[in-house]
Amino acid sequence: MTNRWRFGIVLGLLAVAAGIVYGTPPLAEREAPGTLDKLPAVLAGWTATDGAPESLLPPDPHEMAAVRRTYRSGGRVAWISVALFARQDEPARRASINHVYPERQVALVEPVAITMALEGSSPTLRARVIHRGSEQRAIVSWHQIGDRIYADEYSFRLALMRRVLVARQGDSVLVRIAVPIDQGSRGSSLASVAELGPPLHAALTRILGE
Repeated sequence: MTNRWRFGIVLGLLAVAAGIVYGTPPLAEREAPGTLDKLPAVLAGWTATDGAPESLLPPDPHEMAAVRRTYRSGGRVAWISVALFARQDEPARRASINHVYPERQVALVEPVAITMALEGSSPTLRARVIHRGSEQRAIVSWHQIGDRIYADEYSFRLALMRRVLVARQGDSVLVRIAVPIDQGSRGSSLASVAELGPPLHAALTRILGE
């Protein structure tokens, strides 16, 4: 094969690639206003008020919309943050792992795991216990696309890539649930997350499917 043929093949491949890039329809922009406001104020007996501490659940500057609430059940309390990210084919719009849990003014970040029972599956979610002086807070998080939960960043990025390339959609939500841990009550605190998580997941599945 001569150099002229090789050069022609390379030019042809570049032309095909350019055609694919410019001929592919852009990702649809999900309507943000009101999307997450449909999240119920009552979840399995937990009742919500607006607001959650940003020092514990830091906002991500790339989120398109977010709901932050404080849920209570009896004497128990849980803070949640649900953030919507869209058009994540653009790097500047992707959720950042640096905003999942606070890293400043923290004495220790301790990784733990929690299993959440959902219909048909029992995913193991990542959690962090944040130590600030004598205070401890547990933060459990997951990414959600449709009804699917992704507990680790690697599987989420692969699923998001498939969604962008095949379905031409780049939206997902980042869910975080934070609970206080009193002395010697880590198990019961994480049990609160396991109780609140499934109805929260079900409500988001319904909202994202509309």
